[in-house]
Amino acid sequence: MDSSADAAHQGGPPLSVTCALGSPSVVTVAGEADLDGAGSLRDAVDRALGHHPHLVFDLAGVTFADSTFLNVLVQARQTALDQEGSVRLLAPSPTVHHLLDLTGALALFPVITAEQLKQS
Repeated sequence: MDSSADAAHQGGPPLSVTCALGSPSVVTVAGEADLDGAGSLRDAVDRALGHHPHLVFDLAGVTFADSTFLNVLVQARQTALDQEGSVRLLAPSPTVHHLLDLTGALALFPVITAEQLKQS
């Protein structure tokens, strides 16, 4: 089934995921965050949370996000909480902000600024 939302994001930038290990670790996500990139995103989250229980997602470059992406975020949050850590979001793109707001998940994730990240 081809919906207009699916058609609108097809052909967009592929998912790019980088992981900077630290305290906290930062996973930077750009492009289309959907089922096709879920494995690489999960791998980055596993590396980050294996290093340190506090995680920041830099989401400024996300152009499309679906329920698979949301599921990875929620699972990462639960894993971090189980380790007495946290998950925060840095600069969520309008697409991500809309998805989180629409689903009620925005309340689960503190949004921070670059300045706040530098201070942590």
